[in-house]
Amino acid sequence: MISRMNQPRDSFLEEIVLLADPVLLPVLGQVLMIAHPLASPRALMRAEPYLRVTPIHTREALEARAAAPLDGARLLICGSDVIVPAELLAKFPGPSYNIHPGPPERPGRFPSVFALYDDAPTFGTTMHEVTPEVDAGPIVAVTRFAIPEGVDRAVLDAMSFESVLRMLTDLCPMLVRPAPLPRIAAAWSHRATRQADFDALCRLPSDVDATEFARRLRAVGEGPDHALEIALFGNRFRLENRRGGSVVVGGLPRAGGS
Repeated sequence: MISRMNQPRDSFLEEIVLLADPVLLPVLGQVLMIAHPLASPRALMRAEPYLRVTPIHTREALEARAAAPLDGARLLICGSDVIVPAELLAKFPGPSYNIHPGPPERPGRFPSVFALYDDAPTFGTTMHEVTPEVDAGPIVAVTRFAIPEGVDRAVLDAMSFESVLRMLTDLCPMLVRPAPLPRIAAAWSHRATRQADFDALCRLPSDVDATEFARRLRAVGEGPDHALEIALFGNRFRLENRRGGSVVVGGLPRAGGS
């Protein structure tokens, strides 16, 4: 077995340009450093690390980075709403990759929401080459897990993020090398969901019954940025839970409710 520290540094990329939600950037960057084949306690304390992770969360910042030389760099996307155009992708050597928090049959936005709404038995994570078309590039890895009965959006999103981190840890040794990751025999399916689909799911019909209400509430979740709403008598109302009794938050029951 070849030790980590005996591997030549020139066989690895020098930089990962990490485009992600700002909340996720610190954790994702840490995983890349720790899972790197050259990682060791001594290496992690060096003044000049073996890998430079450049955290980015806006298109403007990505364009600024791409204006400088990108030799030895790779673009990795995870949990970002930024759509990278073809001319910007072309500036990065080798394939860029995206970690999609959903399986190949759930392309597009809010995959966990629509998996719950459809009462899907399983969920997963997909890594694929980035193309100008969203969630359409060749797939290099897929993992799946069962959705426990009765879980809500908060719990499934937490399980999904754990799956993303496991995939990143497993694939990091290949991601930090210049060679493209091998493609697998998996393909995208079904229409990619959009923000408009999520917004429509949040709008309750005036004749909604208890079953459909519970189905949408489980899928959408609760919170100021994704609350169910309903139109009555020419007015639109956003629902704020103030029910009594047991309330499930993050998959765990709480007494009372708000």
